[in-house]
Amino acid sequence: MPLGGAGARFQPVYVGDVADVVAESLARPDAVGQVFEMAGPRVYTLKQLIEYVGDLTGCRRPVIPLPEGLAMLQAMALECLPGPLMSRDNVRSMRVDNVASGAPQPWGRQPTPLEAVAPTWLGEANKRGRLAANLLRRS
Repeated sequence: MPLGGAGARFQPVYVGDVADVVAESLARPDAVGQVFEMAGPRVYTLKQLIEYVGDLTGCRRPVIPLPEGLAMLQAMALECLPGPLMSRDNVRSMRVDNVASGAPQPWGRQPTPLEAVAPTWLGEANKRGRLAANLLRRS
């Protein structure tokens, strides 16, 4: 799989953690007027995330990192498709890491690791994952 931005760094956050912080911030006077960064406990490269999803779904593919020039050409081609998977703006945005600059969550909260929730959404633990796996085996 040719991948633009393979070295881009991300710190994915679990949506349940975001919802909990939003709910808690409504009850905390010290939250008024504040902006909170939300992130998970670990930083991953895009390549690591793609490989992890491949492991979970049983659809592992080799990842070939593309230099930015080729990534821009790939994105330009993908922009022509309906519901594009990648755009040139996506490639540009990956020049800057998408990670927390401080604590990943406010008030000393411990973020939920990706590995604790992703298997319930992807792969064999999920009915859609089982369906996708069966379809892949048939093709």
